[in-house]
Amino acid sequence: MKLRFFEPPLDQKAGGLDAAIESLRSALESLGHEVQINASAPVRGEADAVHFHGLWQRNFPSLATACRREGIPYVVSPHGMLEPWARRKKWWKKWPYFHLVEKRWIGGAAFVLATAEPEAARLRDIFPRSRIEALPLGLTADQRPDYTAARSRLGWNPDEMVLLFLSRIHEKKGLDMLLAALAGLQGTVPPATRLVIVGPDEQAHYAAQCREFIAQNAACLPRTDWIGPVWGDERWPYFQGADLFCLPTHSENFGLAVLEACQVGTPALTTTGTPWAGSLGSGRGFIARPDVADIRTQLSRFFSKPRITSEERAALSTWAWNNYDWATLAPRYAALYSGLR
Repeated sequence: MKLRFFEPPLDQKAGGLDAAIESLRSALESLGHEVQINASAPVRGEADAVHFHGLWQRNFPSLATACRREGIPYVVSPHGMLEPWARRKKWWKKWPYFHLVEKRWIGGAAFVLATAEPEAARLRDIFPRSRIEALPLGLTADQRPDYTAARSRLGWNPDEMVLLFLSRIHEKKGLDMLLAALAGLQGTVPPATRLVIVGPDEQAHYAAQCREFIAQNAACLPRTDWIGPVWGDERWPYFQGADLFCLPTHSENFGLAVLEACQVGTPALTTTGTPWAGSLGSGRGFIARPDVADIRTQLSRFFSKPRITSEERAALSTWAWNNYDWATLAPRYAALYSGLR
């Protein structure tokens, strides 16, 4: 098949969306399909199907019109851009535009594709007449557990308990709640605990508030390293060497970073605002409501447990690879596209 993907420009992509789309393309090409990203407008004979990733792009409605004119079926993945948290931000601007422009071209899609069932359920409420499908994203890199070597590379002592927050420094991601929860555990956090914060300051005022909280509550918090942005392969030792990955987010349609932690055997603490409660809440991780009190409860649970063993890390990694390897998922994507022809 000849497939075309359209996606937002680099500066408008959220989280790991670019890596996820690129890894999907590579996986489809390994199956013999041709995939072009952000090529010229689709033309009959040059594309069997088109996949739009994301929303709110000025050229997407016209490209969708061209698809309909040329008889080319297209798929739309909102990638969380219609989640309740996202809709509340600048709703006075987004929602009128959505009803005037976005809803019409999205409604013309062969189907709307969610990355998890919770997102799919919410999309069915918005598009009751549309076909809604759900397929997860896959692993974006061939990385495995490497706990001891990663910690040595980063200079973390073997006896330290390392909590990792690796995400955009944005109010949605809940770093402030994690800090408040840790501060409230004063006296019960193991003394050799380190909090490592990795990510770009996407909201300068929010990042400043978090830094100020750390400074004012230093006596109540574990040692805190604010690393800043780390890109590409350089971020993997942080995932591999951490004892707990923390994403106390208000909302995620998927939460790729949670999967990345699991694939290298690091358990995750995240929230009911992600689709991971069913998968990780049965012993593989720690699931909290997105509020300080419940995040504190889950941190207490983590600290009360023995440190995860290498065998347990291997088992968590195997679970992630068995369920989210593109070798498993890409044929399912290809079957959806093929069914449109």
